[in-house]
Amino acid sequence: MHRSTGKLTVMLAAVALVAGLAAIALAISYKENGARAVLLPDSVISLLPESKPLTAFTLTDHDGHPFDLARLRGKWTFLFFGYAYCPDVCPTTLAQLAQARNKIAKQGSADLETQFVFVSVDPNRDTPTKLKQYVGHFDAKFVGVTGADRQIANLAGQLGARYQVTIEPGSDNYPVDHTPAVYLVDPRVRFHAIFRPPYDPALISARFELVRRLDAERNAG
Repeated sequence: MHRSTGKLTVMLAAVALVAGLAAIALAISYKENGARAVLLPDSVISLLPESKPLTAFTLTDHDGHPFDLARLRGKWTFLFFGYAYCPDVCPTTLAQLAQARNKIAKQGSADLETQFVFVSVDPNRDTPTKLKQYVGHFDAKFVGVTGADRQIANLAGQLGARYQVTIEPGSDNYPVDHTPAVYLVDPRVRFHAIFRPPYDPALISARFELVRRLDAERNAG
């Protein structure tokens, strides 16, 4: 595991990607509760106009096993970037995602096709053992992931996730800033959509079911 010894500042700024996504709406007609509705725009989720294939990265999960593209293939993956010492945003978001996962689990096959992954941007403190304990507090099925700084930056950069870690020598208490967004990767390992706060577990579950259904219909056609 890479450990920083000096002052480290990592900043990922995908300005063009984020600006583009802000204008993207889920402009699709669909049936919900027997009525036809149109999400235009949608405050819960933003779909990419075209799903973006992810490229190779190598991280480590909370059991010490490799976590790479192969671990994303065949499943819908919710990715959230943060750190275990986060005082507010991370625990709140993970608690909401745990509720969303429970709702998704009630959709039957969706539970088998879905995984929730917490990517720590603070590998200096968040060891696999620490992450296993941390994510397990919220949901036993959550996966904690970390790795070398450059590999975390690799994955985060592909999704437009921004974060900054500033380590002061001799101190275990340092600030970490990170985006609060949750990124959705499809079973073909493509960046598919973004969920943005404030999070509502019921709305996340409903939008995810819609996205799955539309994707299935598109592939069948």
